[in-house]
Amino acid sequence: MAEQGVSVICEGGLDLVGSTHTLFRTPGVATELQNFESSIHGGYRRVNGFAKFGSNQPNGSTNNVEGIFRYAKGVVACQGSNIYYSTDGSTWTQVNKNTYQSKTGTVAVSSGSATITGTNTSFSSEFAVGDDIRINGEEYNVLSIASNTSMAVDENFISSASSQTIYKNGATAGQLSSGSTVARTNQSNCQFALYEGESQYGELYITDGINEIAQLKIEISGNTYTYYFKEIEARSAPSDPSLCTIFAERLIVAGQSSNPQVIAYSTRLIPEDFTGASAGTIDVGDRIRAVKPFRNKLIIFCKDSIYQLSNLDSTPVLSGVTKNIGCLDGNTVQEIGGDLIFLSPDGLRTIAGTARIDDIELSSISRKILPVFRDDVLPNLATITFSSMVVREKSQYRLFYFDTTKSDSTQKGIIGTFKISSTGAAVYEWSQTVGIPAKRVHAGTDENNSEVLYHASEDGYVYSHDTGNNFGGSNIEAIYKTPDLDYGDAGVRKTLYYLKTSIRAEGTNSNLKLLPRFDFEDNNVPQPNEIELGALAQPAAFGAALFGTAVFGQTLFPQQRTVLAGSGFTSNFKIRSTDTASPYTVSGFYVDFIPGGRI
Repeated sequence: MAEQGVSVICEGGLDLVGSTHTLFRTPGVATELQNFESSIHGGYRRVNGFAKFGSNQPNGSTNNVEGIFRYAKGVVACQGSNIYYSTDGSTWTQVNKNTYQSKTGTVAVSSGSATITGTNTSFSSEFAVGDDIRINGEEYNVLSIASNTSMAVDENFISSASSQTIYKNGATAGQLSSGSTVARTNQSNCQFALYEGESQYGELYITDGINEIAQLKIEISGNTYTYYFKEIEARSAPSDPSLCTIFAERLIVAGQSSNPQVIAYSTRLIPEDFTGASAGTIDVGDRIRAVKPFRNKLIIFCKDSIYQLSNLDSTPVLSGVTKNIGCLDGNTVQEIGGDLIFLSPDGLRTIAGTARIDDIELSSISRKILPVFRDDVLPNLATITFSSMVVREKSQYRLFYFDTTKSDSTQKGIIGTFKISSTGAAVYEWSQTVGIPAKRVHAGTDENNSEVLYHASEDGYVYSHDTGNNFGGSNIEAIYKTPDLDYGDAGVRKTLYYLKTSIRAEGTNSNLKLLPRFDFEDNNVPQPNEIELGALAQPAAFGAALFGTAVFGQTLFPQQRTVLAGSGFTSNFKIRSTDTASPYTVSGFYVDFIPGGRI
């Protein structure tokens, strides 16, 4: 009989639940997709690697890094009992220090009054409106300056005192190095909230469920760095919240050890003040696991329920989204594609705003990879630490489940790429990662508004995520396996002639291998050996290509022709690579075969 052929477009992502006959109709999906990502440009792309951010650990030890955040042209990392800052990952500065500096003269204050009276002071030259000051252990913000010896703060003093030293928050690098440490005991799972405000880079708030709320601010002028740090203890601030976010121009905190069901919100425009008329608390009646702004509402994820909070500027309105579904872990909550994703007991779900005003819709999005949660995640919750991020340039949600009983090379995660299908529906195409030990992660933007990604494992280092061609120096093992293809008729034997793969190279790669298998890998059927796919090379681009490293005249998606051997009623193909070479994208393939008779 004459040769026939079938073309397959690589799309749909990982499908672990489809039956064999269902998968006949969706040949572009994958039954294995390890260390690939579904590309927004089509096809399956081998993932990038990761590398150390600089050469040193923040505190020089293997203590776990319990939080990472991009801030003020650098990275803030919480490790051990301290908080560190670095612009290059090699030199780290401890910033949880007493940054208040004494100023000229002495001052007197009276209980119930907001006025400060100075003796031999220089208020006009040493202070400015908005400065953070400390007198007699009490902290306030300067509201107005009348003269060198008189100024007012934003709240009445609690106690009367005279002949007191006045301190102003703000320390240079030299002053910081000699400052006393404000210990952050047993930091764990640190959460960050950036309040933009009017300062240069905003004010960073840090919670960990053990210590007071920390406030960090850094200002940069040329090569001069000024550091501001304090713990928020006064003005009815919750003592040990584990969660924080910014919503309605307020600092929102929750997850106190004594009141895990209570959410507290600060005074509007004053995130460190929880006593003002526009501040308050709300008891939702269920253990809170995450708080996340969503449009004009605050979504409160609890153990067994979900609520939405709005209207904080007048009479707060708390309403239920669901009392039948809860959130397994707050570190899984992210916003992408106009939805909030979270991990529920039955897999990943989204909270989406519908076309109806004030309406919320819940949807399940991980049905195709339910075996991942059933087999890898849910049985091991006691030893798993979740982390997640959104890679906005790739429209990806990445979820990592770090298992303390496993080595770094076997740590797993999933990647979901958000796409719009040909019918206009929002879909996620899934894949898995193996070998990315991400226990804590962060996605942010740098001073050029470029996306930056970080993660940390248990070796004390901060890593730049999604960069380079290796996993911290180790090979990336990538596997893409197709479902069995019946070529339109599972009752006819086919003799395979050749395979053309459409693979876009991003650099030289000669390590790709192809493994064909027949009849659902039946051991009674002769199976071919693994085949070398041949060398890939990046096509030359005018103005960028280097002689000897790029192929001139090469197409963007060259067709790699590979001769096949063997026959069967169905067949599948596995493409794999284990190397530190450049990424590549498998966009599709063409199978040429000769149909035989029915048996």
